[in-house]
Amino acid sequence: MNRYTITFFIFSFLGWVWETIYCSFRVHKLVNRGFLYGPICPIYGFGALLGFIIYDLVKAGYLPELEWWEIFILGFIVSMVLEYPTSWVLEKLFDARWWDYSKFPMNINGRTSVPTSVAFGLAAILVMDVLIPLVDRRLSLLPESVINVLALIFVSIISIDTTLTIMSLTDFRKYVAFIDEGFQNHVTDFVNRVFSKQKFNFQNVIQRVVVFKLPERKNQIAKQIREKQFIELIKDFYESDVVKQMDKFIQHGTTTTLEHCENVAWISYLINEKLHLNANEKELVEAAMLHDLYLYDWHEDDSSHRLHGLYHPDVACDNAIEHFGISEKEQEAIRSHMWPLTITKIPKSREALIICIADKYCALIETIRLNKYFGLRH
Repeated sequence: MNRYTITFFIFSFLGWVWETIYCSFRVHKLVNRGFLYGPICPIYGFGALLGFIIYDLVKAGYLPELEWWEIFILGFIVSMVLEYPTSWVLEKLFDARWWDYSKFPMNINGRTSVPTSVAFGLAAILVMDVLIPLVDRRLSLLPESVINVLALIFVSIISIDTTLTIMSLTDFRKYVAFIDEGFQNHVTDFVNRVFSKQKFNFQNVIQRVVVFKLPERKNQIAKQIREKQFIELIKDFYESDVVKQMDKFIQHGTTTTLEHCENVAWISYLINEKLHLNANEKELVEAAMLHDLYLYDWHEDDSSHRLHGLYHPDVACDNAIEHFGISEKEQEAIRSHMWPLTITKIPKSREALIICIADKYCALIETIRLNKYFGLRH
């Protein structure tokens, strides 16, 4: 799975490079292509991933060796299968098109066309015969630990990038900015009224309110209050024998599953508070504390653990339902916390989105073992 993750990222990046060069050349200026902010085009990653799986099946003897013309036909068909539904979904979700083949002959609603699919069929020959074997050889030279870390870093990058892109496209950032601007205006009006009265002689204090700065002592008090409120939210979980079992299993680096869940709950709590996202604190922290309640050691050499990344959210959610009777919103947050790896389980609530981001952040920091330097609790 980690090998496929790295492959997806590499070919998504190569696809972005190709699209950017081609489109920049056509319009004679730099064009940043792709659906996401970062330098990746996921549709190329998905196509190459399918090719890599076929390559592995051929290599293992499950499929016969493909001739060049079979690869061409496969590339031709896959490009149409990927392009049309992807274009349709993006347009329905965000009311925008990232490509339009209306000017090409034999196109289907401008979403895909025969000439472009022919080009992708020819490219598939290069990918299957040259690039995929090259990537496979290079990955085989890397230690497993390096592959694991790289995969985690790439998943974190793609997850954060995808989340920020969707937030931007759905006007989420504008909504948050609108709330923040409204609050700032109220504070500014208050300050102006105070300054208009000459009898008040505490300008320095009011200026601190305007720029939202607190003396160090008050910052320390605010931190202690946050800590106390957070501990109140999680203390009941540490009295549960089921939750205590998570402390037996290592999650990332030297961090146990229980410690990881508390880290995710803490970072989620801070994200919600500092960005004023108004998520339900109780549901947010509960879902974060239970999001990895799968109760087994995924590092063991067991065939049932090979797809741990895909299956453990459902296992954890089922356990949380059985032992804690969690709400539907909490269930959805737990089941979607591995998105976009679990591609069909998209976070649908603020709580789910926050946990998804916090989980990637904590997993990365825990793996490189810099917990105390990046605000984690363990």
